[in-house]
Amino acid sequence: MLLLLISFLLGFTLIKAQQPQIVDEIWPEVQLHGRTGRLNCTVVRLNQNVVTWYHVNFRQTISVGETIEVMKNEVIGGLKKYEVQRKKLGDRDTFMLIIRRLRQEDAGYYKCTVRIQAVNNDLWPTKLGQLTVQASPKIRISGTTTVLQAHRGHNSSLQCSATGIPYPNITWVRLDGGLLPVLPTPVAQFRSERLPLVNVDIQHMGIYRCVADNFIKPPAEHLSQLLVFHAPRTRVVQNSVGQAQNRRFSAKLECIVQGHPEPTVTWERVINNGRVRITDNQKFDINKQTKDLQNLMAMESWYSLKIINVQANDYTTYYCIAENNFGRANSTFVLFETTECQGANCPSLPPSAATSTFSINPVFLFPLFISIEVLLL
Repeated sequence: MLLLLISFLLGFTLIKAQQPQIVDEIWPEVQLHGRTGRLNCTVVRLNQNVVTWYHVNFRQTISVGETIEVMKNEVIGGLKKYEVQRKKLGDRDTFMLIIRRLRQEDAGYYKCTVRIQAVNNDLWPTKLGQLTVQASPKIRISGTTTVLQAHRGHNSSLQCSATGIPYPNITWVRLDGGLLPVLPTPVAQFRSERLPLVNVDIQHMGIYRCVADNFIKPPAEHLSQLLVFHAPRTRVVQNSVGQAQNRRFSAKLECIVQGHPEPTVTWERVINNGRVRITDNQKFDINKQTKDLQNLMAMESWYSLKIINVQANDYTTYYCIAENNFGRANSTFVLFETTECQGANCPSLPPSAATSTFSINPVFLFPLFISIEVLLL
């Protein structure tokens, strides 16, 4: 009985040793999105058996032998999406699975299997290979802060969520180059999906940029705006402005306003020791500037009052008033009389006589040249 068992085991071992086997590892493949991926499966003693490739994640058979089983094996530029190339060297057969124009759904595990005739499929040799498709970062808007409103003295945070393979690093900076209000001390940049804001105040208002980078170009970025509730603040560009009267010249008063919610801005002037509201009409042009705002701090707005055709009764005190539901502020201007036009829009003066040009006819210079020549002789 023992001899029979030993004979059976030896025979089974001999048969198994003669069966196909997958040798070597299927090395992981890492490629960029849009490139071509290749996985190699090497089999010894294949004989009449068949090698298959199977996408484990999608439970889809890709190939049987060198035949592609995928229904839609699209062709672009003369090359198919999927292809299997077989290379034979002695008793070794290598089946290379080629996947072109890689997309994210192509990533995952691929199983190489040798289908052995008359053998239960549980005993078929198999090995797994992994394909990684690298992808440049993209911001996930659903998990990213666009506008954050906070109260002074409170703690809050900005969130930036991104995708990409490998997973990107997230770095925060302020658009104006200022420091980030984080603990233990403010810093110029901060690496994390979440930017904690500690003891938020007015100077922290502005635009914050998060940059997602995984070294696959291009990096992705997103701008988040931080607004802090506070009463208005006003400041002047020039608190006293001069202009000549009765010569169709205009004067401009400029007021810079900050506050959140955005304040309502009005103008007043002093008449007979009382303050009178100014309305936008043919005499006064009230405007909010929308261009060339590089001199403004975060969340500031530039307002102007243009006094058209300055007359004697326009010389007085003016007020720029800003108001929201957190408070009120104002700045004061004085318009005074000058003898000449002031400002960038003054008419240019005619050229003086000293700068005028004249020409001489060369015919009149000819006798002069002759006389000089005679004297030299």
